Amino acid sequence: MKKTQQKEIENVTNITGVRQIELWRRDDLQHPRLDEVAEEVPVALVYNGISHVVMMASPKDLEYFALGFSLSEGIIESPRDIFGMDVVPSCNGLEVQIELSSRRFMGLKERRRALAGRTGCGVCGVEQLNDIGKPVQPLPFTQTFDLNKLDDALRHLNDFQPVGQLTGCTHAAAWMLPSGETGRRA
Repeated sequence: MKKTQQKEIENVTNITGVRQIELWRRDDLQHPRLDEVAEEVPVALVYNGISHVVMMASPKDLEYFALGFSLSEGIIESPRDIFGMDVVPSCNGLEVQIELSSRRFMGLKERRRALAGRTGCGVCGVEQLNDIGKPVQPLPFTQTFDLNKLDDALRHLNDFQPVGQLTGCTHAAAWMLPSGETGRRA
């Protein structure tokens, strides 16, 4: 992301994904208190100039969000299918403008758009309420791992979630190899 775009985005939203609030209510009274809340904004994923889907997302690390979405939705087969990516402010949120290889873009245009964001809660991007909760195809069972290593990884996951540490209410993803090595994305 270019520095000028970073500055423009900071004017649209708090780039950290956290907003500090100063008041809370109890028994119809306002009491001054500082607290942090997670922030989400509308984010459009735009492939080769064509808007594909709008999702609610934290404004932090949108390039990783777009990459993960593109992989899990089958839009790309590997990160090499993306030639460029920019995050830019738009009228009501942010756009992640993604330049795809011609082959992957043709594949995206040919298939019917499945707008439901299966990588999130399943509500973002659905066209109708009836689309909520439709079953997803299970992944093939390909790896095993030691449950003790999983417990260790889960214990340390919060160490890599600065927004979650502040707000106590965000989620993250982690990937664990059979060796126990983990990759984390907060």
